[in-house]
Amino acid sequence: METPRDQLQTNGHESLIADLPGQVIVALDHLTSEEREDVFAALQAFAHDVGKGTRLSGSEPMYILRAAPEVRVIVRREPDAPVEVEDIVRPATLRNFVAHVD
Repeated sequence: METPRDQLQTNGHESLIADLPGQVIVALDHLTSEEREDVFAALQAFAHDVGKGTRLSGSEPMYILRAAPEVRVIVRREPDAPVEVEDIVRPATLRNFVAHVD
């Protein structure tokens, strides 16, 4: 059985894989191959133009990317630093968190 890491290396995304945290690799495993490709396309677009993401409120440089209709990518973008993927979530998960905020 091919792992998500193997699949991503096959598709030419190995330069991004080394920097992905474990929970992101697990999240990628739960996506379809099309959704995974959409995630990497969104990351590449954001790396070239931060306007492709929506900045989250707060002092940290955190953004949310709409990678696919049912996939969001949460990233951090420090000045003069590569994009860091923090997590990959479904919109329903985000709505659930918002519903439980005090």
